[in-house]
Amino acid sequence: MKFLFIENRYKTYFYDEICKHLEKEHEIYWIVQNPKFLPQTGDIYSIPFPSKKTKINKDVDLSYILESDRQQQFFNKKANSYFYYYHHKINTIIQRLRPDIVIGESTAFHELLTINICRTLDILYLNPSTCRYPIGRFSFYQYDTLTPFGGSNQILSKEEGYNIIDNIINRNVKPDYMKTVSFSRINSISDKLKMITSYYSGESYNTPSPWIKFTKERKKKKHIKLWDKLAISSIDKNKFSVLYPLQMQPEANIDVWGRPYRDQFKTIQKLYKQLKEGETLYVKPNPKSKYELSDKLINFIKNNAGIVALRHDVSMNSIFADIDLFVTVTGTIAIECIFANKPVVTLVKTLNNKAANCIYLKDLKLLQEQILKVRNHDFPSISKEEKFDFLNLLNSTSYKGIISDSRSDINCVSSNNIIKTLKAFNSVMSN
Repeated sequence: MKFLFIENRYKTYFYDEICKHLEKEHEIYWIVQNPKFLPQTGDIYSIPFPSKKTKINKDVDLSYILESDRQQQFFNKKANSYFYYYHHKINTIIQRLRPDIVIGESTAFHELLTINICRTLDILYLNPSTCRYPIGRFSFYQYDTLTPFGGSNQILSKEEGYNIIDNIINRNVKPDYMKTVSFSRINSISDKLKMITSYYSGESYNTPSPWIKFTKERKKKKHIKLWDKLAISSIDKNKFSVLYPLQMQPEANIDVWGRPYRDQFKTIQKLYKQLKEGETLYVKPNPKSKYELSDKLINFIKNNAGIVALRHDVSMNSIFADIDLFVTVTGTIAIECIFANKPVVTLVKTLNNKAANCIYLKDLKLLQEQILKVRNHDFPSISKEEKFDFLNLLNSTSYKGIISDSRSDINCVSSNNIIKTLKAFNSVMSN
């Protein structure tokens, strides 16, 4: 079987460990966009950076992908001709190789281009990523969606399942991606130097300008201070409360999987317009806020009654019970609400909407219908047994293992985790 892996900085080294086992029985190929992160296995197709003399034909519509590109949306990248250059190069490689499976993230622009090409050629593209709950597991998501491919079909015992559900409800566990990561000062400096040298070596397509990055970080700190100066720490229990937890950006969770709602400022504006007197929209920042905070969002909250910012130090634990309705695009909060039987609506349809108490809102104009259901105690709830069934849906469509990189989680490259992950790859091949 032919595997094609897509380089993604430090994640490349994790997949390289998987490939050391896969290459014993399968053909391994790589597409590398950033030559600073070369794997050691398989045949490598390293795409040279385009030069000013490179002739580029813009003969394909890539606007859909441009909408989700970090450089274009967050780091002031003006030119976009490199999109068409890389599209041509990647398409040529894939047409030549005709791989059975392509493995990569759905984050960087060259990955999004690859997904577009694979979909056109009917080649399976899989993005291994945490399934959030149960912890220590991941799913193979298809293309640029949250639709899982295959699964372990493992069913939890009722004792184990109910224990997991109780821990989620009581917020005793956190998804793998939320675990605190501590980088040594040496590694942090080394990483920054690698990014800077990478940029000045020609990789300015996924790597932002150091000056632009510095400016964005400075603005981010300013926005966090302005936000917390404006924000409060509690919920008014005398009014109907709707909570929108901001999702961190840039991040595939919102920029790709939640693409129609990737502009969170516009989403919040639309949500606010749907509320009536006596209803309050609370906006909770991500504890690790990045660039989703902005002057226009802060000013909008400041100048409109009925919309309230919550401080960064307000934990979800402290307000969870007081919220009447949660609204999220693709946030983990949806799963937590399902198990706690808290009313939640999502703006993108995912596996979570299989649970009767997690409503997919096709149009924000339908929000009042759901608010009325909550007010009238008509919002769906699920039984203990239905929670158990939903947990098993998450469990059976996922596999044991941690998908990460050694900088974020050194355990991901442990022999134990590699064995687990490899077993999952073998299962996918059987499908």
